[in-house]
Amino acid sequence: MRTKRYAALFLAAALALSLAGCGMNEDKSKDKDGDMAIQPAQLSQEETALLELLDVGTDAQRIFDYQVEGAKSVRLRAYELAGNDWNCVVHGAVEAANGAGRVALTFGKMAEGVRMAYSDGSGIYSREFTMEAGDISGITFATSALTGPTPIELDREIPLALQIGTSQGEFSTYSVDYFDMPRELAKHGYEHVYAITVTFSAQAASELLDAPSAEPSPAA
Repeated sequence: MRTKRYAALFLAAALALSLAGCGMNEDKSKDKDGDMAIQPAQLSQEETALLELLDVGTDAQRIFDYQVEGAKSVRLRAYELAGNDWNCVVHGAVEAANGAGRVALTFGKMAEGVRMAYSDGSGIYSREFTMEAGDISGITFATSALTGPTPIELDREIPLALQIGTSQGEFSTYSVDYFDMPRELAKHGYEHVYAITVTFSAQAASELLDAPSAEPSPAA
């Protein structure tokens, strides 16, 4: 429980610190022809020191920086593989500000809890949830995450993390690109397969059909 609380504290602090650097990151992105992209964040010395102070393992954090223009909302979704397709378990959409921002995920075994959040020039937003996974004793989990710069196209879903849980003695790990191949993942009979995605949308959060019940609350 203490580790979970520390992870949440680090997440909020990392997002808050990122706001101070958004202007600088935005300038760097403009120097690269204004490309819209999301990629793993390079933590500052201050953020790294905070991580060490809270004794939060780096393997529990997935933090991404992005640069986007024309987006009116940002949507985060968590999925569980059900049969041959994805079942959306949790989703959240809030109004977004153009420019630089940060998306952060905190989890060990997704079945035990996930905190997903993002920040931009308008503030910090987060949501915490657990999967209905039942007994996961004896289950081994393996996680893949976005590893390099990925172009952002408005209203195109981008997978950030993919996690497989199984009691099988041997199993393979899969890149996040396999989010687009759920049938391939389903072939192997893994007990638990989860994914988290982000979508930068040209639509306002209020215009999205599933936005009313999905809006995350501001981080404390």
